[in-house]
Amino acid sequence: MSVDASVGEWRSQLAAHPYEIDATEFVRFRVDANDDLVAGIVRAVTAAGAHRCAEFRDGLGATEADTLRLFAMRRTLQARRQASLGLVSEAMNGFALLPRLNDVPWDSWFKAALFVARYLGGDLDALGERFAEVANSMAMRRGEVAIESMSRVDDLAQCQLVQVTTNYGTGFVEILVYRSAPTIGLFGAPSSLGVNQVEYHPTTNLAQLAASLADALDASGTVVTGSIGQDQLAATSFSLIVSGSYLATAGCLSFIADDAERDVSFSVFVAELLDDTDAEALASAAADVKGQAAVFDSRRLILLCTQPNFDERDDIDDDVDFHDVGVLARAALLDPATGSWIPH
Repeated sequence: MSVDASVGEWRSQLAAHPYEIDATEFVRFRVDANDDLVAGIVRAVTAAGAHRCAEFRDGLGATEADTLRLFAMRRTLQARRQASLGLVSEAMNGFALLPRLNDVPWDSWFKAALFVARYLGGDLDALGERFAEVANSMAMRRGEVAIESMSRVDDLAQCQLVQVTTNYGTGFVEILVYRSAPTIGLFGAPSSLGVNQVEYHPTTNLAQLAASLADALDASGTVVTGSIGQDQLAATSFSLIVSGSYLATAGCLSFIADDAERDVSFSVFVAELLDDTDAEALASAAADVKGQAAVFDSRRLILLCTQPNFDERDDIDDDVDFHDVGVLARAALLDPATGSWIPH
């Protein structure tokens, strides 16, 4: 097989093996056979030299880029879990092969890969040189900026990720970041209102609480749960007792639960409240809103919200009976493993 034919074959293999939706779960992180398959493609491409890397990269579509980016993200977490510099290198090669500059999560996962490498004693300059051998010129320059900025990064949270620990092992929660759109200032110059990063600093193990409840729901056989990620509690979920757009919390995670038999679903929010927040009053207000239920303890609130169904058919019953879910939620709150937690 010629080298040109090999490039086409590598692209075809990548296109034929997209990740399943479960692979986006970084709290309940699971082994995926696709990781090794994509790793084999990445190793083959990068070993073929810069010209073949460019040829491979330039022919990738959006779906293949999504697969490659998710592979690099997963390798970043696996490198932390296994204390492996080799897996960091695979993550960096995955990022380097992405076709467009904006395909790379520079401020989060790319920096996290560098953070993990440094934590493991790796040489960031050498890692950058290897990245430059694989990446195109624009990505190479952007990578140099990221590596230079690591001198000012001393906490993983500065990479917009938080490390958590559950019965699944080490996981990552990606922090929500909202960037204000540029505006025109008084003198015609563009300005920005800055960046708003949602806080995540719970004192209890919210990740374990969310994982325990999601696992219990899956085990019930009545629903299928999705990936756990950071979220916020909307003020509208609590009628008129919460002002502003969102309720301030020490941390909030959520996931979606899809009914196993009907075309209905609901959101599960798991939050640790601030010291001056009345959990009982919040739960009562939340339960007064149609399609919602809530359970709580002294510091934490689990909010269940039916997702709107926009199907106009009259024969669809989108009501969710939260009684059994509430039982599982209360049991999760009582689990000692979800208690005190020390951030890493």
